[in-house]
Amino acid sequence: MLDYRELISPPSLILSLQQESDAPALFELVHAERERLGRHLSWPPLIHNVNDTLANIRHNRTEFAAGRSAVYVVRWEGDIAGILSFNTINDRQAEIGYWLAARHEGKGVMSRAVAALMSWYGDAGKLDTFIIRCGAANRPSNRLAQRLGFEFDYCQVRAEKIGDRYVDHNVYCRQYQPGPLTPGLDHRR
Repeated sequence: MLDYRELISPPSLILSLQQESDAPALFELVHAERERLGRHLSWPPLIHNVNDTLANIRHNRTEFAAGRSAVYVVRWEGDIAGILSFNTINDRQAEIGYWLAARHEGKGVMSRAVAALMSWYGDAGKLDTFIIRCGAANRPSNRLAQRLGFEFDYCQVRAEKIGDRYVDHNVYCRQYQPGPLTPGLDHRR
């Protein structure tokens, strides 16, 4: 039986639940990319020190244990590349969220990670509907949803406040269809 703690997709991708030991590296990555991440995400200004990151990891692990969300560290060729999550899990539906370090953009890392996570949960019959909400002006996120076969559903006006401005969200949906989205998946603990 799958326990959803770690997914290995050879040769370069590993998705693993956040561990407390990940806090220093994740904090450093967020700190280094705060300005860039803050263009599209509301939370980077709220992370002031490694204890903030640690508290977030602890909260995420509690939510995972309760079956309400699942937050994974994305490792690419051994390097922490970002975060991929089911921000919410409700019934058989999940809302996907993600961020990626600049040095890993343009390599297909997040497309492969999202496809792998969807296949992992979808093939096991745990989830069948996936949603991506992203800023209407966030071109890379919109392209990722389109590339993975998500269909545009609607634009939610003034969906989120980031800093002192409101951002519209494009909402994409995809019903899961069994079959390989990403070849070579190896499910492990």
